[in-house]
Amino acid sequence: MNISAATATEAATARLREEIVAGALPPEARLRLRDLVPRYGFGATPLREALSRLAAEGFVTFEGQKGFSVPPVTRVHLLDITRSRQFVEPEALRQAMAEGGAAWEDEIVASLSLLKRETERHRAEDDWLDVYEAKHHRFHRALIAACPLASLRGFCDELYMQTTRYRRLMKSVTPDWPRMAAAHEALAERVLARDPAALRALRDHIGTTATRVLEMLGQDPPS
Repeated sequence: MNISAATATEAATARLREEIVAGALPPEARLRLRDLVPRYGFGATPLREALSRLAAEGFVTFEGQKGFSVPPVTRVHLLDITRSRQFVEPEALRQAMAEGGAAWEDEIVASLSLLKRETERHRAEDDWLDVYEAKHHRFHRALIAACPLASLRGFCDELYMQTTRYRRLMKSVTPDWPRMAAAHEALAERVLARDPAALRALRDHIGTTATRVLEMLGQDPPS
């Protein structure tokens, strides 16, 4: 694959992932090349490669004769990614707390400040939510950035994006923004203090999304 083709594939992958996570491509939507080419302006080859990559990451489902589609929203999958995050992300945080220095601390403080500022000016529009999600993602990345295991950080990031898709589907639910801001601030304070309780706080924070989504779907929250 030449450089231009590789660049097109990367761009197509990023765009499809973004729209799947944001809900612009809804659960169980068929992903046909004849529809995607005019929608995104990429050729069939980079889009096909992008779909294959996203299928490997779990953002796209592939079934024999049916082709590619957006994964459905299910209790089983939500609990799978939630419990996986609760298992691996606190470990990444534990290592980050042991290894992190001044630059790591500074990024946590900076990302928290940006997240708080965005939360305070929240609006109902989707474009604001895109900005908020970017700041939220930066904060969670900052918490574990000092973890020396790149593969672990990458897996945490992949699970985070899977969780974000479920959170973005909760448009009919009005979040308690002051409570969310306070939770992020309390978590950051524990992490910066190298408080072991930060690990449990992160597990609980991760579980909040699963609980709220399952309640919205009329299903029992995780035990």
